[in-house]
Amino acid sequence: MAALILTASLLLFRSTAASPNPNCFQERPHGFCKQLDIPVSATSESATYDVPTVDSNIEAISWAQYEDTWSTPKGPLRIIKNTTTSGTFNIHAQLCIPKSSGKNTLQILSHGVHYDSRYWDPELDRENQSYVEASLKAGYSVLTYDRLGVGLSDKPDAYNVVQSPLELEILRQLTLMARNGSLYAFAKKAAPINTAFNTTSKPSKIVHVGHSFGSFLTSAFIAKYANLTDGAVITGFILNKYLGKAGMASFAPDFAPTSNPPFDRPSGYIVCEKTGIQTIFFGGNPATAFTPQMLDYGNSIKQPVPIGEFASAYHIIGLVATDLKAPVQYMLPEFDFYICGGDCKDLPEFKTLNETYPVAREIDVYVHPNTGHAFTLHNNATAGYQVTFDFLARNGL
Repeated sequence: MAALILTASLLLFRSTAASPNPNCFQERPHGFCKQLDIPVSATSESATYDVPTVDSNIEAISWAQYEDTWSTPKGPLRIIKNTTTSGTFNIHAQLCIPKSSGKNTLQILSHGVHYDSRYWDPELDRENQSYVEASLKAGYSVLTYDRLGVGLSDKPDAYNVVQSPLELEILRQLTLMARNGSLYAFAKKAAPINTAFNTTSKPSKIVHVGHSFGSFLTSAFIAKYANLTDGAVITGFILNKYLGKAGMASFAPDFAPTSNPPFDRPSGYIVCEKTGIQTIFFGGNPATAFTPQMLDYGNSIKQPVPIGEFASAYHIIGLVATDLKAPVQYMLPEFDFYICGGDCKDLPEFKTLNETYPVAREIDVYVHPNTGHAFTLHNNATAGYQVTFDFLARNGL
């Protein structure tokens, strides 16, 4: 049985409407970062689902009500036709390497819905909020990427293409590229050429880190492809009776092209109003947990979501990691409204976790105080990062 540790102490960005202008190479205080556009070939199962069409703000709210209605069919009951999706997709990513000699460990970070990879690297106050900057300072290399349909990655059909199994396969392909060295070779050759990347080689170990929907993907990845990871950090997600009880209507969704400001997206992409951003992503004492500037910034970097992602999410939730021997950490914001119904304390079911990861080296559960769902945009962010780095260090990562 896995060792289960409960830490009792209670001591994630670019212009909203327009596609951001990538800064191709950047020297940071603790490392170097290069923007990449990676062609990823992927094939996965998919389906045509019975979902409402969303082509207006009115239809966006109607979709949310439909999703939240108790009698609406869920999961496979909504399938009209099973299909297969195959293609080569442009995935925008950022590879960062530390200035120090480093640990030769690469972290692959998967963001959640309503944000892109800037969640991990907020520009508002990088030294005190950016998980990427903190990781570089700790000696880790970091790969962040905009998931399919988000940010600077391709934005295909929101109903039948951008679905959970395909996103899981894209994460697998990126991991394989990192493991076989082709990702680092691609980064060396990508313009602009910079000597900082000349001596990089493939990592000896890879840690997968997720947030929210990105944690759905990370959890499914380590369950299905246990041999491709050396450790995992699951943030903003844990299975419990309150998961998702806030409902889709709590997003306060608009249709992306008719939102304020508008986004250039096709049918089926929805985006939170600012009230939805606060409801879902911010929590804790508003006088101490976050600032108005953090909320404004969190709203300014929000991204639309393809609704096929939600219809297909059941594929990747609750998978048992029978063969996973690597360590797993759950990093839970104390006041996560969407995941824990507003209070994550005492919710983890340790029997379930041990059944999910029966041979994992370690299962660590930590509740981070006075933070909400998007804990990178809270005042206490970096203290939580250190807890994660301590977990990784004691497991040789």
